[in-house]
Amino acid sequence: MAAPAAGLDGSWQAEQSNGGGAPDAATLVFTRNGATLSGVMRGKDGDMPLFDVKEAGSTVSFTLVIPGSPYVSVRYSGALAGDELRLVSSDDGQGVYMLTAHRSGVAPARVAADALTAPAAPAQERAQVATLDAPALRPSQLPPPAPQTAPAPQTPPPAAPPRLVPPAPANIASASGRLDGTWTARQESSGSAAPVEARLTFTGSRGVMHVGADDWPLFEVRDAGAEVSFTLIIPGQPYVTIHYAGRLESGMLQLASVDEGQGVFRLEANRANAPGPGFAAAPVTPVPAPETSTAAANQSRRTPSQATAPAPTPPVVASLTPPPQTPRVAPAPVAPPPEVQPPVREPVPTPPPSSAQSGPVAKLPLPALRDLPPNNLALKPIMGWASRQKLGTDIDNNAIEDAADGLNETGLRAAGFVYVEVDHGWQGERDASGVLHANAKFPDMKALGDFIHGKRLKFGLEVSAAPKSCDGFEGSYGHEAEDAKTFASWGVDYVLYDWCGAEKIYPTQAEQRAAYQKMAEALRATGRDIVFGMSQRGVFDVASWGAKTGANLWLSGFDIKDEWASFTEAGFGQNGKEAFAGPGHWNSPGLLQAGNGGMTSDEYRIQMNLWAILAAPMMLGDEVRIMTRETLGILINEELIEINQDALGRQGKRVSQNGQTEVWARPLADGSTAVAFFNRGDQSAPVAVSWEQLGIEGRRLARDLWWHRDLGNANGRYVVFLTGHTSLLLKLSR
Repeated sequence: MAAPAAGLDGSWQAEQSNGGGAPDAATLVFTRNGATLSGVMRGKDGDMPLFDVKEAGSTVSFTLVIPGSPYVSVRYSGALAGDELRLVSSDDGQGVYMLTAHRSGVAPARVAADALTAPAAPAQERAQVATLDAPALRPSQLPPPAPQTAPAPQTPPPAAPPRLVPPAPANIASASGRLDGTWTARQESSGSAAPVEARLTFTGSRGVMHVGADDWPLFEVRDAGAEVSFTLIIPGQPYVTIHYAGRLESGMLQLASVDEGQGVFRLEANRANAPGPGFAAAPVTPVPAPETSTAAANQSRRTPSQATAPAPTPPVVASLTPPPQTPRVAPAPVAPPPEVQPPVREPVPTPPPSSAQSGPVAKLPLPALRDLPPNNLALKPIMGWASRQKLGTDIDNNAIEDAADGLNETGLRAAGFVYVEVDHGWQGERDASGVLHANAKFPDMKALGDFIHGKRLKFGLEVSAAPKSCDGFEGSYGHEAEDAKTFASWGVDYVLYDWCGAEKIYPTQAEQRAAYQKMAEALRATGRDIVFGMSQRGVFDVASWGAKTGANLWLSGFDIKDEWASFTEAGFGQNGKEAFAGPGHWNSPGLLQAGNGGMTSDEYRIQMNLWAILAAPMMLGDEVRIMTRETLGILINEELIEINQDALGRQGKRVSQNGQTEVWARPLADGSTAVAFFNRGDQSAPVAVSWEQLGIEGRRLARDLWWHRDLGNANGRYVVFLTGHTSLLLKLSR
């Protein structure tokens, strides 16, 4: 049988006029997905979507949506004759527009009419499609729009009626009026930490969804018996369309999205003066275990398996009768002790550190600059615990041993947190031979190193590059070779070299680079594998040259605080530095804050998701001797850690930003892509990304890495609604 004649599919060069003035040139692009057509108008002001595209014989109609305040929609109807389109607007009271278009290039091949229905989705994908008695709607599949400025609605001057008289538009079902009015609604989607509150306002076949300060139009509102459907349009980069279908029964709307491959949404609504929606069939959310704290010593600790229960609200499946939720591990309640206190230790008296050196310091010569070759260490971002945030300089041998015990007994070591970083406060004085000794609180550093290694952990030390640290402790200035040998004899595996105070001696970037190179060379000369870290507040654009000094990682700024603004500025500020990170050399935005208590659990998950995408070192800044079950559940997420530790070692980057929402992505060694969706704002908002922005093609399986569940196949784009200060981490695999 011969193939039918080509229809709208493809690209058209168009001219649009309103009866006065020169016509505006535009390009129309129509895309067919099964039996459904959608399109976009590309003009000088950007891309504007076309919806409700109908083609019945030679009769063609569609709705052009122009974003703005208010939204403008223009309904076009007309005729298709060969490779020419002639259409005119059919709206009352907003002027008359004419549009003429001619096909660009060769028309794409058309399939037979009996093959217009898309093939059935695989079983795994069908689980993501709503099981509702509703029209089988398909996603619009718009090309990603270009940045745009919303054009102002054109007001035509009085003019003679247009010469073209439109044919009757295609038969379009209209609403019965039962929906007219305002509805109180609640929407859920994969990754939302809480349902998104909204209001729906319907007028005939149109409507509006109000979410926070945003109003998004609803088109193609259909009400046939108990069945209801409509299309929600959300502007952005890319545009988002969500086709909802469901039922109106007993004064309650229950709908689910029916688009393939862009996430799943559920929406339930009541009349504004009726009781709020109840989500009678909402997914079962596992009840978190009681917030139980435990001491790291003289208290029984949890095993790793007890600590991995996920805490965010589970992702939403499309069916209104969801499957039971099965988190990876459901922790058993642990009765809290009557009062939680850190382990009691007898204080070890020690003299205060000597004051920072005053007066001028002789500037010692530095080696000639050269690019050190890689040391083949830290091929994955290091993970562990640092003492400085919680303990400061008030540390001693017992505190460090307790921390090592805590990493083991909570399961953090088994999850990959293996470095124990002892920060300033351990240093004593130098002897007559120039050998640096620990102070009285650390009687035997070699024994401490052996203890840490006996726990299958790694020993880290922070030391100053100045004569004295800013806390007044002995530094390595002028003693780099002697100190490197001492550290190696103690079994040190990681040295963090602090620049505070050294800038007064070596103020230039070249001098700083040479000083770090000098210590790196000294560490390598010991013959022991010692990871080398730089702590110099991120000055002189350290990411661009840090690896040349022989460093394996560099802190990108001051230590972050347990505050929203502090960690978001440090983490999201890493965009653009991805070219300088990779196996053996990492950008480090700061310590993980989970467990410190200054932020919400969702905010701590945002940091975890971002650090995973950034391939950032994951060093804990909390008190590992006292940890709650929820904190461990956030930190011990095997699938997230796998992303952070991915062997490809590519740091991710921002691929989409729209107001306070962002999408970051990172390619992985197995060919998949990790994608993190963030809502940094206070209000609920949609977050969307296109495959073009991600640099991928084809159908991908989406997996939620917090709920350890496959969400079904995605194709072309993914969209999710997130409440304020929440995030979603997905892995998209072939």
